[in-house]
Amino acid sequence: MTAANGARPDGALDRKLFVPTNWDPALLDKVAPYEPAYMYGSLPTERSMRTVDQLPDVVEDEIVNYVDEAAKRGIKFLYVMNATCGGNREMSEDGRWELLQRCQWILESGFVGVTLANPFTMEIVRRNFPELEVHVSLLTGVKDVRSARFYEEMGAKLIHLDPIVARDFKLLRAIRNAVDMKLSLVVNEGCVVQCPLRNYHMNVISHSHESIEGQYHVDYCYYNCAGQKIANPSELLRMPWIRPEDILMYLDEGIDHFKIAGREKMGDGPSSHSDWITMVTKAYHEGRSENVAKLLVGLEGIQSLTGEVGPEPPELRIDSRKLDGFMRYFEQGHCDMDCEECTYCDAWARKAVSVHGDAHSYLDQVGSSLERIRTGSYWTRSLEV
Repeated sequence: MTAANGARPDGALDRKLFVPTNWDPALLDKVAPYEPAYMYGSLPTERSMRTVDQLPDVVEDEIVNYVDEAAKRGIKFLYVMNATCGGNREMSEDGRWELLQRCQWILESGFVGVTLANPFTMEIVRRNFPELEVHVSLLTGVKDVRSARFYEEMGAKLIHLDPIVARDFKLLRAIRNAVDMKLSLVVNEGCVVQCPLRNYHMNVISHSHESIEGQYHVDYCYYNCAGQKIANPSELLRMPWIRPEDILMYLDEGIDHFKIAGREKMGDGPSSHSDWITMVTKAYHEGRSENVAKLLVGLEGIQSLTGEVGPEPPELRIDSRKLDGFMRYFEQGHCDMDCEECTYCDAWARKAVSVHGDAHSYLDQVGSSLERIRTGSYWTRSLEV
């Protein structure tokens, strides 16, 4: 999708982006000029892929007002309930009643739909609240034609495809040709590609309410991945993020929407987070970036095991200007995901990726934290990283 002169057409990403919210009222006017299709968020107590201590404190009345103000700016809102596991509570009488009551509030509050990862919950919502759009969370892991057809037949409106699909253009085309429903890709996830811990991590977070209340919550998976990204900078290019400059490739392939992750990236509180959300939204809407690493989630430094800010991580840089042509290899179908044998990303990483800071000391601290998690000594709350 290019203009006649080869430039990016104005408005190409209008009503194409999904933008996270931190419920900061000032955020709406900051992102409105980039005309997002949807914004999304939830109550901090909702079971989703963000723990209660990662999300801003907000109450129902504030959310209702916020959704109404967004609608005045032409922005639709989605409520997120994408925990991958609820301990089968949805099968119980009380759990089902809670779900129905929550959906009634969602509908009355002006949300146009819900993002879900539990197929049974999707069926309940479709049956009882046909007015609500059902969006299939990327955590459902849809990465093949059969799964996409399953959710289309269920009545879902949109699928956020598994991020692993983003660089498999043959598979993207097959899924696009197989279904008529809307398809979306997350653009800025910073997770290790093909992470063996991914499914476990999703369930850990789904049950984080219990572990936070019990004061034993610790994100072992994040500590594990944090070390990998620093120890091997090639991992930063293997991640299936989408560079803002390359997003039109996906529009040409029939992808309808693009999700910006990061409603948990709080920084120094909700208002400070607003500038980051705006910066990422602007980059993808305009198709320009300097340092892709600044756009990604999942690259934050570790925290101490008692909750304080952890050691200063090295600064990561992925020079977007040096990645022109990088995606051609994937578009032409050369990637077979055998990263141990292939050196393609390694070669590009030497050119485009840089690590600034004391990586060695940081990795030592990550390793020390992991050892405390393995031995259980993190239960002693006075211990520091």
